[in-house]
Amino acid sequence: MRDGLERDLVNLQTQLDQERTHKNHQADLVTQAESKVQALQAKLDSAFEREAVARKEAEKVSERLVQLEKDRNSLELELRGMTSRYEQEARALREASSAAPTHNYQSSAQALAALQERLNAEKQKRQQAEASSQEKERQNSMLSVDYRQLQQQLHKLEGEYRQECEKVKALQKQLESETEKRTSLASDLQAQMSELSLMRTREKLLVRDLEEAKEARSSLEKELHKLEAQKSVDDVQMKELNDTLEAEQYFSTLYKTQVRELREEVDEKSRQVVELEEERTSLTHQLQLAVGRADSEALARSIAEETVAELEKEKTVKELEINDLISRHSAEVAEKDSALNAVKEREQELSKSLETLKQEKDSLNSQIQMLEDEKKKANNERQDKLDKLDRQLKTEQLLKMQAVNKLAEIMARRENLPANRKPKASASDLRRKEKECRKLQQELTLERDKFSQTVVKHQKEVQDLQALLYEENQARVRFQMEVDSKDSEIESLHRTIANLNSETASLSSGADNDIDELDSRLEGWLSIPNKQNIKRHGWRRQYVVVSSRKIIFYNSENDKQNSDPVLILDLTKVFHVRSVTQGDVIRAEVKDIPRIFQLLYAGEGESRKPGDTPGPLPLHESAGPDKAGTLVHKGHEFLAITFHMPTNCEVCQRHLWHMFKPPPALECKRCRFKIHRDHLDRKEDVVAPCKVNYDMNAAKELLLLASSVESQQNWVTRLSKKIQKSGYKAQHTTSSDGAKVSPRESTRSSYRPYVVQKSATLPPNSNLIRK
Repeated sequence: MRDGLERDLVNLQTQLDQERTHKNHQADLVTQAESKVQALQAKLDSAFEREAVARKEAEKVSERLVQLEKDRNSLELELRGMTSRYEQEARALREASSAAPTHNYQSSAQALAALQERLNAEKQKRQQAEASSQEKERQNSMLSVDYRQLQQQLHKLEGEYRQECEKVKALQKQLESETEKRTSLASDLQAQMSELSLMRTREKLLVRDLEEAKEARSSLEKELHKLEAQKSVDDVQMKELNDTLEAEQYFSTLYKTQVRELREEVDEKSRQVVELEEERTSLTHQLQLAVGRADSEALARSIAEETVAELEKEKTVKELEINDLISRHSAEVAEKDSALNAVKEREQELSKSLETLKQEKDSLNSQIQMLEDEKKKANNERQDKLDKLDRQLKTEQLLKMQAVNKLAEIMARRENLPANRKPKASASDLRRKEKECRKLQQELTLERDKFSQTVVKHQKEVQDLQALLYEENQARVRFQMEVDSKDSEIESLHRTIANLNSETASLSSGADNDIDELDSRLEGWLSIPNKQNIKRHGWRRQYVVVSSRKIIFYNSENDKQNSDPVLILDLTKVFHVRSVTQGDVIRAEVKDIPRIFQLLYAGEGESRKPGDTPGPLPLHESAGPDKAGTLVHKGHEFLAITFHMPTNCEVCQRHLWHMFKPPPALECKRCRFKIHRDHLDRKEDVVAPCKVNYDMNAAKELLLLASSVESQQNWVTRLSKKIQKSGYKAQHTTSSDGAKVSPRESTRSSYRPYVVQKSATLPPNSNLIRK
């Protein structure tokens, strides 16, 4: 039945996908048709605009043609008038000359002069009229040319107009066909939507059946997972037992080789004892020869007796010396055997603890990786759910807007109907519409509430994961510090074994003594500032151990035995060590200044015990009063503050403000996280770690107080030699030459908590930031 349901579900899924693709194809066709309609409409509008422009130009050309014809007619009329006037004047002159009586010479001369003047004036007027007539004819010819050009343009525009009209008719036909296609596509789309709704109902039924089958499958898978987990636990235990067996075998072979070497040493001592015994026998043989000679030599008996007495004395002295040497040798051998056994037992315990710490470290790394993967998976799931809810919200809003628009359209149609055709309002329809609207509103509010609840849930899960990651990082730092302390103790034990093995060798030279002094272990009691103000809070004693790679601080020697350090500085990250002056420590006592020295190191080389409050720590960067009154929790630097404007707590979402009596609140200086102070006072684990990180490469300093001036000089000298050999500058020089970095240092975790500290003892100009 389950297979049949799954097959039906797969078939329905395929049909649903086909319907969706068909629907998408129909929608694409509709959008293409709409785009074509819009393009055709745009072409139609441009054709209408070009037609209007052509009409305006034709009107302008016709108006200009009429004006030119008017000018031509007026010029022709002027020309006719000028020619008629010229003919009249010429006719009058001929008549006057023919009809003039014969007067005397004086009168004829005057009349001739007047006629000459008149003739000249007439000639000038004629010339002017001819010039104007020529100008008018030239203008007339130009206007006729313009007229012909305008007629050609008019014919061209009429042809374009006819073409545009034909195009408009074709576009109208195409638009009608596209509208018909659109209506057919819309009808197909409605049919597909109805089929899709039916398919969705069938899908819901099949999904319900599938959920029941999945529940049965999940129960079986849970049982299978339990069995697999039990099997994995058994495999892990078997692997651990095999590892312990291999370690025991390795140590047994190591111990056998050491016992063999000690036996060889004992054999050598026994050979020395045999040689002494042989010497004793030779002495006794000589004594017997002397006694024989005393018997044979009676005259020298007294001398022989004295010689025998002396030899007896020497014999007793030799026997006593031999016995003393044998007892001392056996005591030394027993003492060395006991010391070697103790060292071996201690080394075995340390190696076992180191193995357990390494296994715990690997398990923590795997857990951290699993948590990071789960966090990424949860973030992806939350993002998918948010996207799904956004899509649902958009679809609901779209459906709601469509329903509202449809109702508005129906109401507008009802209002636009005539009075005699208006139907009567149905109260049942109105109630049904209001009920649907209320139902849609309730569904919308329900979906919003679900969305907000989902968001709050995922935010809480993210905060829990961040808190768990912070705790895991703290535990990892604690284990790493324990491993470093164990490494220091193992190094000390190796050095002790080397010293015990080298006691039978000869004494080394002066240069070797210097090397031994450099490689020897430096440890003792020093003091660090208890809080920022040294004069007020004083110093705090710390037991300091300097190995070849680390500077380890313990609160007491018991903590050293328990491998519980409070601070570890990587020697490869230390820049320099020097004595301080009164200008460097203005808040210290004057009598303590000769005993104080300063360490400067990179912030990334510091490992601090988790849970240790940063207030009394001796790290400084710059002086400033803004550090006082801060409360550090999970990387936050909280400041006490009160809010008089509307503000809510980011943990419990309750009011964090009041106009006159606001409750005590805290705000982080880094990430501006705001909470009630009661959450920290009641030690509630509801605050997520701070999300703001600082630069780990900032240089930091540490002030140390020795017990005396000589001790301070010794510490400065020895530490200077250590820094010159394996400090920051030496490591960078060797690394630039191609030296290798140890794997454990290269894979060191970068999740150490870092708190920016400010100096309470140095002046403001001593800010040392290196990047």
